[in-house]
Amino acid sequence: MNRALIACGGTGGHLAPGIALAEELQSRGCSCELLISGKQVDSLLVKKYTQFEYDTIPGTGLSLRPSRFARFLKDLRAGYRSCASKMELNPPDIVVGFGGFISAPALMAARSARLPTAIHEANQILGRATRLVSRFADRVYLPHGVGLPRSRRAKVRNVGMPIRSEFDRIPREEAKRVLGFDPEKKVLLVFGGSQGARSLNQWARESLGALQENNLQLLCLTGTISHREVDDSARENEVPKSLFLEFSDRMSEILSAADLAVSRSGAGSIAELIKCRVPSILIPYPYAADNHQYFNAQQLVGKGGGLMLDNGELDRLLDQVLSLMGNNLRLAEFERSLSELDSTDPQSEMADDLEALACQRKN
Repeated sequence: MNRALIACGGTGGHLAPGIALAEELQSRGCSCELLISGKQVDSLLVKKYTQFEYDTIPGTGLSLRPSRFARFLKDLRAGYRSCASKMELNPPDIVVGFGGFISAPALMAARSARLPTAIHEANQILGRATRLVSRFADRVYLPHGVGLPRSRRAKVRNVGMPIRSEFDRIPREEAKRVLGFDPEKKVLLVFGGSQGARSLNQWARESLGALQENNLQLLCLTGTISHREVDDSARENEVPKSLFLEFSDRMSEILSAADLAVSRSGAGSIAELIKCRVPSILIPYPYAADNHQYFNAQQLVGKGGGLMLDNGELDRLLDQVLSLMGNNLRLAEFERSLSELDSTDPQSEMADDLEALACQRKN
């Protein structure tokens, strides 16, 4: 396989696994072009991955509100035309989507061009793009335990979430030193995914004093949308140290430094928490499509990787954090469960299958 087109923009949860797959394919001699959106989160995340080609295509999430639905159709047509033109000029050996509004036009254009197609879904509940594209995709990658209707089951391969090569877990004390934290004190990480979470940022600001009184250090990743809601005066304090950052491309070090995380439960965040063995209290985003973050969190909690609280229960969160931070035995139990969950290599599994699929279609 010489060239792959990967449609993966829109959020970090779509883009990060696309980059991980591209890294794996490139290591096998395949050139990769990534289709991304014009959103700020995409431009921030791709800055350090200069080895790939990128192209921005139009796209809007599906909504049934008349004005937004009209915009969705307009961008879908524009994205389709852009992808179709690209594939006509330089046909890839395979086109892969990672869900979201960038995947649909790319895979629809690939289908029209009779190119092999695949889509990856990381959530426990299938997204709208996956439900649409799975009807004609040659391959559908789904989490273990998630399936499709009987007529489409032959297309399914169960794999996990591809993780970027930079996610090598490092010793916690070393990671704390690298980030400027006291290695002898525990670190609480608060983050809401690539775009942040206003309610979690607000909770971090309001709980800062209590956390410091309990000798806990805090790192809050506010995200690209809601960072302005965080009080700048709390950006950096004396020991116990606290930091509020809008964005960081050092997530492996940040996660490795955390003794506990408070997080939304997007599939990408959960996969990275598992990779770096970070016990977590998951707060599912209550307005996620089909409530998929709840089911993602339920899956991890059921396997012993952390706890879950409803977004409306943030008044209980501080007590939960302080209780867990004072219970080294419980934290160690969570870490053991996370270690057992991190036992696959999804990007290699996908790459093997994609190579076979591309070869099969050529023959």
